[in-house]
Amino acid sequence: MLDKKEIRSLAIPAILYNITEPLIGLADTAIIGQMENNSTIAQGGVGLAAGLVATLIWGFAQMRTSLSAIISRQYGAQTISRIKSLIPQALVVTILTGIILAILLGINYNNVSHFLYGDINAMTYTFSENYFIIRLYGLPLGLLIALFFGIFRGFQNTYWAMYISVIGGLSNIFLDYILVLGIDNFISPMGVKGAAWASVISQILMTILCVIFYLIKTPFNFKIRYKLNPFFKEMILIFVNMFVRTMVLNFVFIISNRYANSYGNNSLAAYTIGYNIWIFSAFFIDGYSNAGNALAGKYMGEKNNEKLKKLGNALLKINIKIALALMTIYSLLYPLIGKVFNSNENVIEIFENIFWIVILAQPFNSIAFTFDGIFKGLGKAVDLRNTLIIGTFLFFIPTIYLLDLIIPQLISVWIALSIWMLYRGISLLVKFRKIVNS
Repeated sequence: MLDKKEIRSLAIPAILYNITEPLIGLADTAIIGQMENNSTIAQGGVGLAAGLVATLIWGFAQMRTSLSAIISRQYGAQTISRIKSLIPQALVVTILTGIILAILLGINYNNVSHFLYGDINAMTYTFSENYFIIRLYGLPLGLLIALFFGIFRGFQNTYWAMYISVIGGLSNIFLDYILVLGIDNFISPMGVKGAAWASVISQILMTILCVIFYLIKTPFNFKIRYKLNPFFKEMILIFVNMFVRTMVLNFVFIISNRYANSYGNNSLAAYTIGYNIWIFSAFFIDGYSNAGNALAGKYMGEKNNEKLKKLGNALLKINIKIALALMTIYSLLYPLIGKVFNSNENVIEIFENIFWIVILAQPFNSIAFTFDGIFKGLGKAVDLRNTLIIGTFLFFIPTIYLLDLIIPQLISVWIALSIWMLYRGISLLVKFRKIVNS
């Protein structure tokens, strides 16, 4: 029998640590929107830079997914000692990757930004550069934190990540407020640079907490063995497939940014607000999917196909209920949400014209994220990769291109994103049914 208490014990902390990063993004957006000068342009610039930071972390933090799948499988098979040397090797690879990325992107941000975003307003670019260059200091730490969270999840514990995320999130919001807006006669307002430094300082704090939990609560250490662990190759193969998948995923968000930017500063600011709410909702729904990630690998290690089938059904029902609850809340708060993030009437009007699509997309997100988590736990990286590639190039790209020709407005972006999510969810649902019924 499937233990729903076990699901909740993994899912509820995962929801809390999942929504921390989007909440930080929402706080950044709201606080920057209160700046006295150029707040709308600053929101757009920070939105572009923050999107790129998220792209990098999502893409290169996929070692977390591969390591978590391997750990949870060995945990289920009660052979955790076989992978003790694998963990420090993964940590070294992750740190080096973060440092190399930070250096290369810091040197080439001008070229990278214009390639990704197209022609952008000079002031928008300045804000995005000021924010992004500082955030690069925290890039290796962001990847490291993600890997630690994957280790904890594979070890069937999401509480540790929750504690760390909540502390980091609260510190970030507190620092945001005092560094962005300043304190009279004490701290001068730093604007977008203050938001970036708030994130970096919070990442340092979270990394320290991760190390403490890792050493005290897990059987692993930092002793590096030069002989590669037998599971190292599998970890890298899963990482490569997940990396390709995530790069395609982030390609979608980059294309969305480009189209939103092409519709003007007000549309870009409205898109930034909608995007942060969309990401917040997605990660909220993804909390139970994290439970699916951990438990699917465990049940695979136990060779228990019946529990896996029941897990998928239970998580899908729960996530659809969460999606419906979010839809209700957003509908009730519809007239108020835009005003929280921006005082510009044009931005608010554009946002309110597209927010209904974000609301209607929630059930699509619930299906997609449910099976995303389970397939990650099973190590089915090839299926996840192929689903995303097909969804992007056969559904998202043609839709946004054609809609832009017909209605060159922000609504085109959100319709394309919704269709993309719908395909992803249905495709993975069908594949999951085949796996558990075979």
